[in-house]
Amino acid sequence: MNNYIAFEITDFQKKLNGYNMLFNYRMTNLCVKAEATALMPVTVRVANTEYNLEEVADILKPDDFTFDIYPKNQNNLQAIIDGIFDVHPEFKMELKTDKNENDENAEEIRHVLYTMPMVNKDRRDLLNETTKTFHKECVASLELTNTQVQERLVEVYTKMPTNEADEARVGFKKVYNDAKDECEQLLKLKLDEIEEAYQRYLTEDNDRLGNPDAGDDDDDMVISHDAEVEALFN
Repeated sequence: MNNYIAFEITDFQKKLNGYNMLFNYRMTNLCVKAEATALMPVTVRVANTEYNLEEVADILKPDDFTFDIYPKNQNNLQAIIDGIFDVHPEFKMELKTDKNENDENAEEIRHVLYTMPMVNKDRRDLLNETTKTFHKECVASLELTNTQVQERLVEVYTKMPTNEADEARVGFKKVYNDAKDECEQLLKLKLDEIEEAYQRYLTEDNDRLGNPDAGDDDDDMVISHDAEVEALFN
């Protein structure tokens, strides 16, 4: 395989991988589970300076559905809350205070527990619809890029030995098929995750049936986006 075709295949693969990365990133921001990538767009303004969340807070994940955010400086707690709310207003927030009961002089440590919204039926339907929309957009990008590359290489193939042109076509086809397979796999994983979260909601809802004072979790869904990250793949 000549160097030009090898370069083109590598570039083609990078583009297709980028579309799948964006697809996966957008799905993590649906926040069915507590995914670390969902916090990437969060910035915190302290003393007129913007910081990434991890620069001003320690991020713990007690379970698959919860973030526990500890400010590195207690004075920045409200700024951290504001920064997270700007990106993920759908998170359920609970202020926590830790204190060493064996030391009366110990400082109280305040932190924030964020829980992902429960997936009730309405939320499940919207999550599924949104995920499938993201999937269609990803597939369309994969198909368009594949078509554009093959059209551009038509003349190049005519100037190559037949066996090398055939080898190049096979190489491009493998990259394209692998990318489409990955896209389908990402879709399946997300739909399975949504369904599992819905079944979890049903189980916990059944446990609440005997408690009429238990609050419903029927808030409207908010989907978070990060325009700067998405622009990297456009």
